[in-house]
Amino acid sequence: MEEVKKLPEADVILELPISYEEKGKAIGRKEGKLEGRKEGIFEGKREVALQMLRKGLSAGLIAEVTQLNKEEIEKLRKEL
Repeated sequence: MEEVKKLPEADVILELPISYEEKGKAIGRKEGKLEGRKEGIFEGKREVALQMLRKGLSAGLIAEVTQLNKEEIEKLRKEL
């Protein structure tokens, strides 16, 4: 390991994944974070849509503002 640290490209070499398992875990974490962000955005849109429904706004306007489809908005209406 000490010999590797002396090489000019040591910083690149030391950043390489140790194994395919480690690389797979890193990819999985990245994909998990992306999926979590998508779910969070969707939940935020649903919450805004619920607030708009409570205020009596039309499903068409809610769909336009939140970019949720009308079917999803109708499901939310039933939750009220």
